[in-house]
Amino acid sequence: MKNLEASNISSDSGTIPKYIIKDIESTYFTKFPKDYIDFITKHNAAYLKADVFDYFDQEREKENSNGITFIAGQKISEFIEILLSQSTDNPNDPDVWKFYRYFDSRLIPFGENGGGDFICFDYRNHNGDNPPIVIWSHDVANNSKRISFIANNFEEFINMLHEPEDE
Repeated sequence: MKNLEASNISSDSGTIPKYIIKDIESTYFTKFPKDYIDFITKHNAAYLKADVFDYFDQEREKENSNGITFIAGQKISEFIEILLSQSTDNPNDPDVWKFYRYFDSRLIPFGENGGGDFICFDYRNHNGDNPPIVIWSHDVANNSKRISFIANNFEEFINMLHEPEDE
């Protein structure tokens, strides 16, 4: 995949052992795409030059663009635990955002956009090793519009990445 080649990597945190990723798979009963495992173990916490993706934003009900920074492999479980600990589907729970937010345990974040939203593998209705890719938005008041579909799988997602357009 062209967008995962070394020429597109702006920086990374080096390599990590595969067992770290395999431990996450085991803990959360998932199987990651092979291309993701190969990439993240060689380029942990990567920043890409072509890091922008376009998708239909459920909340705004229009096309939107966003960027991705890959989460360090050893931090994925930590992010999941934090998101789950803050998750509630009870609108009466006090919350600093003054509305309730819900994070589904079958979403596995592998990237973030820098604004508090996470790019995730979506295992809610998928049991294989190539789940759809979604973005989970942290500051959306309507939980039914919190998750927006991005791509059918990891390869499709990577292939849609492009460099930011000049403004």
